[in-house]
Amino acid sequence: MAYHILIADDATMNRSLIRDVLSKSLKNATFSEAVNGTEVLEVVKYGAVDLIILDLVMPIMDGYETLRWLKKHPEFHDIPVIVNSAITEIKSIEQTLKEGAIDYFTKPLSPNDMQIILPLKARNAIKFYEQQKTIVSLNQQINEELKNANTFANILLPKEKGMKQVELYLKYHPSLGIGGDFFDCVEIGDKVHFMIADVTGHGIAAGMASSMIKVLYRKIIETPDIMPHEVLERMNQSIFDIFDFAGRDNYFVFTAFVGVLDHGVLSYANAGHPYPMIYRAEHDRFVEIRQNGFLVGMLKNVRYHTENFQVDPEDMIFLYTDGLFCACEGKDFTGWEKVFTLSRQLSGILTVSPKEFLEDLFYAFHMIHKTSGNDFTDDVAMMLLKVK
Repeated sequence: MAYHILIADDATMNRSLIRDVLSKSLKNATFSEAVNGTEVLEVVKYGAVDLIILDLVMPIMDGYETLRWLKKHPEFHDIPVIVNSAITEIKSIEQTLKEGAIDYFTKPLSPNDMQIILPLKARNAIKFYEQQKTIVSLNQQINEELKNANTFANILLPKEKGMKQVELYLKYHPSLGIGGDFFDCVEIGDKVHFMIADVTGHGIAAGMASSMIKVLYRKIIETPDIMPHEVLERMNQSIFDIFDFAGRDNYFVFTAFVGVLDHGVLSYANAGHPYPMIYRAEHDRFVEIRQNGFLVGMLKNVRYHTENFQVDPEDMIFLYTDGLFCACEGKDFTGWEKVFTLSRQLSGILTVSPKEFLEDLFYAFHMIHKTSGNDFTDDVAMMLLKVK
C-alpha cells in the first residue's frame, strides 16, 4: 500500500533531508511539501494524507495553529502529526503533544536520528493511523448492522393503534441501537394478551434473543384460554428445550411480566420483573402489582402462579424495564420505588396525555442519571395500556 507523507517546513534543506531519509526506509511512500500551515491545509483538503511532518516555526501560519486547526476538524483529526523543532523549544513540543501530536523529533538531526529514529517514528505513526482507520471502518459496519437490526426490531414492536379494548402507548430506548428489552400486546378474540421482558445483556445478541422471545410468545398465546403462569412456564421449558446449557457460563435469562385482560379482569404472573403499576382513574392513585417469581431460563421446571385484579374503564396499566431506574451497570432492584414516586408526581400529565407521561418520566430519570454523572447504560422499555 502506498503512503502519502506531507512534509511541512519553511526551509528547503530540511524538507529535502527529511524526504531523503524517509524515502530510503519507506519504499512505498509518496511525498508532498509545504512551506507554511496554509499550504498544509490545501494539501489535506484535496488529497489523502497518511502522515504530516510538521515544523513548528513557519511563516504565515505556524505549526501550532496548523495543529490546532487539524484537531478541530473531524475529517482531519486522526491524521498523525509528528512535530519537529529546535532543542531549545522542547517545552513547545510538550505543548503540541498535549494538543494531539503523536510524536516529535528535534533539530538538527543526528546520524542516528536519520538512520533509525525518524524512520521508526514515521512507520509507527502510519501503522497507528492504519489501525485507527480499520477501527473506524469496523465501527461503521457495526453501526450499519445495528441500524438494520434496529429497523427489524421496530417492525416486531406492537402497533399503538388498532386495539379495540385498550389504548396502547409505548416508549423504547435501546442503549446500543438495538436491545434486549421486549414488549408485545395483541388482541385475540375478546382478550388482550400483553408481555414485557428484559433479556440479560445488551446489543445484537440480546436483540436477537428478544426477537426469539416474541416469536415464542406469539406461538404460546395461540392456545385457547391460556393463563399467564402457563405462558411463563411454557416459555421457560422451551428455553431449556432449545438450548443445551451444559458447560455454559452465559445463560439465556430474562425477566418477564405476562398479563391477560378479559372483560375488566386483569390476570397476571411475574418472573422477576420490576413491579408494574395500575393507575386507578376513579381514585386518582397508583397501585403497585407486587408479585415475585424466578427469572425465565434460570431453573428448569419452575412454577409460576396467576393472580387477578379488577380494572375499570379509564384505568391504566403501566409496565417498564429496570433500565429506566438503573443508572449504572449494577442493578438496583428497589428502584421501582423511584418509578412509583415520580409516576405519582406526573399523574396529572398522565390523565391528559399518556404519551407525554412516558416521555416526561423518561426525561425525569435521564436528568437524575445525568446529575449523578451517569446516563442510560441499559435498555429502557415502557408500555402503558389504557382500558377502554
